Order: sequence, then C-alpha cells, then structure tokens
Amino acid sequence: MSGTDGIEELRLSIDALDRRIVALLAERTAVVRELTGFKHDEQAVRSPGRVEQVITKVRALADAHGMPPAIAEAVYRTLVEELTALQLGMLDERRAAPSPAAVNGAA
Repeated sequence: MSGTDGIEELRLSIDALDRRIVALLAERTAVVRELTGFKHDEQAVRSPGRVEQVITKVRALADAHGMPPAIAEAVYRTLVEELTALQLGMLDERRAAPSPAAVNGAA
C-alpha cells in the first residue's frame, strides 16, 4: 500500500466517523429541543452550573479516551453556545405565540 492509499483510507475513516458524530449531535440536539419545553426563562436555558458540569464530565471522558481534554472542552463550549442560542430562540417563539386561552377567545 502506498502512502497515498493509506491517506485515502484514513480519510474515508474520518468521513465515516464524521457521519456518526453528526448523527449523534443531531440526536443530542433533538433531546435539547425537547428539554427546552420544560424551561420557562433565560436563566433555566443558560444554566451555568449545568454547563460547567458538562464541561468537567467531557474533559474527563476525553482524557479517559486519550484525547486532549482542551479539544473536547472547546468543541463542547461551542456546542453549548449554539444550543443555548437555539433554546433562547425557541423560548422567544413560545413567548410570542398567542396563549391557548387567547386563541379560544377566553379572557
């Protein structure tokens, strides 16, 4: 096997891993969307204590798998930032929607 064949094989492995990673991120996003239904204010969405729990957990998992924890932390901080923005948008949409009572004509 030439060096070029080895590079191509590894790139194919990376592509397969990317498909799995994105599928898992989509699954995580779906759970976050569902969870947002239980949150009623910005503080509940932002949950700084929970964010730090997740970061601590992810750093430990990365270390246990031989991955530099700083990489996992950077990825997760970006993920959390983007999902927080998604949740805040969902919260704003929910607040802007007419209440069921208003839709049914009740005062």
